[in-house]
Amino acid sequence: MPTVRHETLQDYHERLYRVLLHIDQHRSESLSLDELAGIACLSPYHFHRIFRAFVGETLGRYVQRVRLETAAVQLQTTAKSVTDIALDAGYESAAGFSRAFEERFGMAPTECRKAHRLELQVRSAQLKTQAMIASIAPDIRQRPDTRVAFVRHTGPYAKVGAAWDKLCAYAGAHRLFGPNTAMIGIGHDAPKVTAEDRTRYDACLTVNDAFKPEGEIGVQTIPGGRYAVFVHQGPYDRLSETYDRIFRDWLPGSGETLRDQPAFEVYVTPPDRTPPDQLRTEIWVPLK
Repeated sequence: MPTVRHETLQDYHERLYRVLLHIDQHRSESLSLDELAGIACLSPYHFHRIFRAFVGETLGRYVQRVRLETAAVQLQTTAKSVTDIALDAGYESAAGFSRAFEERFGMAPTECRKAHRLELQVRSAQLKTQAMIASIAPDIRQRPDTRVAFVRHTGPYAKVGAAWDKLCAYAGAHRLFGPNTAMIGIGHDAPKVTAEDRTRYDACLTVNDAFKPEGEIGVQTIPGGRYAVFVHQGPYDRLSETYDRIFRDWLPGSGETLRDQPAFEVYVTPPDRTPPDQLRTEIWVPLK
């Protein structure tokens, strides 16, 4: 069997990154095979096969899964109507969305929202003091657009280290590290909604406008705007506890509305030189 040239693999990675970012940013729009194939600069026939080979599922299944899983998170974290969430997920009617949602999750969208609210009530009743809620209070900040180089990891969040190793090796070889370089992680999926082997995470380093993508090293812009910034101190494997407190304890009573984009993490302390219990991570939650 002939081997595939390294340059060809790099080229395919660059093309597919463009498509994946386009899907992320235009989720509610009509996403045709021809359009996405054009973004990848491939014929529709070959693009469909290449997408499945690299991503591990068909284009249609991937788009539907991302839309429905994002909708499930919106049902749990926003006050949007089911109709608005259906439209945002690319469905023309709430009825069609509800059928697809129930097939995917085994419950109707309204049941998903009720079940989550009941869970919030039970958890809130278990809080021992109001001081626990006060301690999660954020700093509200404005942030400019941030351009980053990134490597995407698909799989358990606990195994994102491989993406960081690849990104940091590239950054070191190309002298991308500087005194103001920030290390940022973007978790696109909620582990309670998305299967662990399908969760998406971007390991990111800030770069200037001159940086160009290369193979598995992609480029994207994290939108600027208004954010609630929380500080997590401790090991990364306990970040989920802080996220739970943000969305369970702070958000419902905050009066704030979330923007339709994922939160991200800024790793303030270097993990290779900091004891786990002293690691500081900023969690940036986008607000309207």
